[in-house]
Amino acid sequence: MSSSTRSAYLFRLHTCYNLFPSRQSLLRKSFYSTSQSPPRNIFEPSEEDKDEKATSITKKQQLPNDKPWDGDEPVSHSVLRMIMDKYRAPLRVEGAARRNIPQPQSNFDPSSFAPQKKEKSSQEKKIERDNQLRKRKQNRITSARDAAFDYAMDRKYPTTSSQSDTDWDEWETNPTLKGIEELGQLTDAKIRSARAKGAFDNLPGRGKPIETDPMLSNPFVDRTEYFMNRIIQRNGAAPPWVIMQQEVDIEVKSLRSQMSAALKRCIHDIRDRNSYLAKPSLIREFEKLEKSYFAKEVDRVNSKLKSYNVMCPSPVRKQLLELEKELEWTLEKLELERN
Repeated sequence: MSSSTRSAYLFRLHTCYNLFPSRQSLLRKSFYSTSQSPPRNIFEPSEEDKDEKATSITKKQQLPNDKPWDGDEPVSHSVLRMIMDKYRAPLRVEGAARRNIPQPQSNFDPSSFAPQKKEKSSQEKKIERDNQLRKRKQNRITSARDAAFDYAMDRKYPTTSSQSDTDWDEWETNPTLKGIEELGQLTDAKIRSARAKGAFDNLPGRGKPIETDPMLSNPFVDRTEYFMNRIIQRNGAAPPWVIMQQEVDIEVKSLRSQMSAALKRCIHDIRDRNSYLAKPSLIREFEKLEKSYFAKEVDRVNSKLKSYNVMCPSPVRKQLLELEKELEWTLEKLELERN
């Protein structure tokens, strides 16, 4: 090594020595080694590399006394591996599982958002649908009642075209009512004028109690059902089985009246013959003259009764007629009338 190169190398070494005090011993070693030994080629392996390579070769080589590998691990190797695994540093960082997960910081305010609607069950939805259907029916009944009332008032108090035109013109000229107070004042004025004309002198319900329908306070009849039944009754409409019931009642009443008239004729015939009037003779006379006719009539009425019993509810069904029972009932009725 030349003097200039050696001086430059010493200058660098002195600078590093002053800058890094902790590495003074390492620099001192390198200085003495460079000063005492000849320079080494950087591409040649060092002594440490040679030692590591020799150690790895000896580890890879199998000793002549070693047992050949048969697929099973010896007990000594297993014990050694367990001891080494016990004192080996863990892969997981200690305390990492106890760390809290960082929560993101946000300005989200749950109270500023609208609450979510509660999911309703099928039973609650069914109840709501039933309530809505009931309200629609009530509204329809109310509108139908108002329309029927308007129609009845128009028929009871008809107005001509001239009157309607006059009322319309008066409505156009009068100012529109703007509140409930003005409407009340107008109503009071109309009532006073009607009282002055004598419209309240001869009222049909004056001094009499107000008629109340007992079905209106029946807890088992819905208000909608009550109004529907009242509308049906006032208009003369009825379910089919009710109409059939009226027809059957008329037929039974007619049959009994005919039987009563036939028995009276038999009584007159017996008296005309100057025979003794007794119940057995009356029955024989009836069977001789009228039994065949009334047997057919009873069969006809029974056929109608069967049709009615099929159509009507079970609590209002009627029993079939029997000719003998009807004859006995009519005879008892005639005896009571005669006495």
